[in-house]
Amino acid sequence: MMQKLLNKAIDEKSLIGIRTNKLDWGQTIIGYIVELNESDFTINEIDEYGMLIGNTVIQMIDVLHLEYNDRYQKRLQFTFENSGTFNPNSCVTIWKEGNELMPHLNMLKETDKLCTFFLNEDDYVIGFLQDITEDQILIRNVGEEGDDDGVSCYYLENFIGIRIDSLAEQKINLLYKNKSIFY
Repeated sequence: MMQKLLNKAIDEKSLIGIRTNKLDWGQTIIGYIVELNESDFTINEIDEYGMLIGNTVIQMIDVLHLEYNDRYQKRLQFTFENSGTFNPNSCVTIWKEGNELMPHLNMLKETDKLCTFFLNEDDYVIGFLQDITEDQILIRNVGEEGDDDGVSCYYLENFIGIRIDSLAEQKINLLYKNKSIFY
């Protein structure tokens, strides 16, 4: 069955996810199968931003399971097909706390740009700035797969920074603008 699924991925030029006994639980290699033999295959790996990162040869005996045509892979395939629109040099990150962010947030409100708003190094929210007062901020949240994720209100004093136009925001914005393709 695995051989058949790998052949299907080659024929359809589709992404496939591979988990081997050499990876930690939850880790998957995703890419395009470029060569297939009885005992091994070569996968051209793709990163989370749709960029090719190189070939890996995997022994069939090491494969724990294959994933094919799931929702993440469909979005990653679309990202790969449109990754030429990404500009890795456009990222702006501003590390300021609370009210020190106000001038940047006021400019941001006028642009309707997707941003990452940092509450601390590991806690953040991704979305569009909807409204701002002198002490609160209203964000229209967007999930990492480009789906609407409600609205949240925060106290401005809890923020430590914002990031605009990194590859992460560019990818999420691409998926957000094209979400009708996936639903």
